[in-house]
Amino acid sequence: MKLVTFHDKTYLLDKHGFLAHPGLWDKGFAEGIAAEQGIFDGLGDDHWQVIGYLRHKYDGENTVPLFVHACIDVGLRISEFRDLFPTGYMRGACRIAGLNYEFIADKSFVLTYENLPSLWSKYPLSPLGYLEDFDRWDEQFAHLVAQLFDLPAGLTAAHWSVIHFLRDHYRQHRGIPLVYKTCKAHNLTLEEHRTLFPGGYRRCACRMAGLPYIP
Repeated sequence: MKLVTFHDKTYLLDKHGFLAHPGLWDKGFAEGIAAEQGIFDGLGDDHWQVIGYLRHKYDGENTVPLFVHACIDVGLRISEFRDLFPTGYMRGACRIAGLNYEFIADKSFVLTYENLPSLWSKYPLSPLGYLEDFDRWDEQFAHLVAQLFDLPAGLTAAHWSVIHFLRDHYRQHRGIPLVYKTCKAHNLTLEEHRTLFPGGYRRCACRMAGLPYIP
């Protein structure tokens, strides 16, 4: 936690450098934090359009959209958005709009992965990209693997149910259940399972669950 002062007003930042209390956000904070992020000519109309959009999503809908969805909604190309906010979507636009890290992580955890390489380094991986130590698994690892596949809504309750089932089974039996057993336990058809895990059972579902690669 630290304090910053812009225009004679003091704001409390969380440990990640985001506004600790989004409800205390104002334009003075946006202007001040923007200057610290390389937006030296001030916030223009395009900046404020994005900021207003993110504030509406926070205040009105209690959510934060994915980057691509935000670009579509405000009518900006990805390259144009990045020119406006050189430090990125989460650490640039969302931070300027006063959304805090805890809120973003809770509503859309995948947005916290703007620095994916450093996050991957936390986990010992086999040459094929599987977790080497079953006990080193956590939910963040599952989110990281999910980024490798086409999951537009991220990990849902249905995904987590399968993931935890796989972990429980491996913990008890030190083996991977057949895909048919997993589908039966969750009342899924094979097609429904493929929709949930488009990368396949072993390469996607089992990998997300931190199970080892077994030929």
